[in-house]
Amino acid sequence: MSTPRIGVLLCDDLHEGLDTAWPSYGALFGAMLGDAGPVRSWRFHAGERPESVTEADCWVISGSRADAWAHTGWVGELREFVAAARDAGQRLLGVCFGHQIVHAALGGRVARSPQGWGLGIYPVAATRAFGPWAAGEALALLSVHQDQVLEPAPGLEGIAAGAFCPHYASAAPGVLTVQGHPEFDRDFFTALLPRAGEKAGAEVERRARASLDQHDDHARFGALLRDFAAGHDVI
Repeated sequence: MSTPRIGVLLCDDLHEGLDTAWPSYGALFGAMLGDAGPVRSWRFHAGERPESVTEADCWVISGSRADAWAHTGWVGELREFVAAARDAGQRLLGVCFGHQIVHAALGGRVARSPQGWGLGIYPVAATRAFGPWAAGEALALLSVHQDQVLEPAPGLEGIAAGAFCPHYASAAPGVLTVQGHPEFDRDFFTALLPRAGEKAGAEVERRARASLDQHDDHARFGALLRDFAAGHDVI
């Protein structure tokens, strides 16, 4: 198997102040995925576009403060790009907003969740065996979102869920999506938390901070993403 080309479609910039310690979201993904193959990033939200959906073998769609259910502007263009990439047989890896975009682009439904903000680590478990996870095993990732997949796209199988987020992760041949942020470590999330708390509210921020007392699987899930980007499906 030839070395895959990994393209990261960036959908946001770092909050002001975080960019002094972390260069960009692209750098976070590069650090996580670099062993799988060469990584190139495009700031899709800022107008940068790949020349073709075949410019990468695996497309990674990042998180964003934008709404994945929007149909206009760059979000609408991103949905079209993702659908075209899928039609062309390119691999798709969606994280948070990217998870939602993949579902929206492929026929699912995404909206603001009536459950409110998901911030920090909340209970999620594998609904079937995938990668190194056994069915029923806990999956702990840092999350920052108020939108959710409400109706999954046809052909994408749920692989992890919780009471707060019933469609937390999904997979199919050539597709892997997750609502959480495996590219975030605790230092980054702790720095981001006060900014997220400004929108989510003090009580949600307090619960998120308390959730950091438990372990998280960002390194383990990051290894799974590297395997996927390198061409190995998880189910």
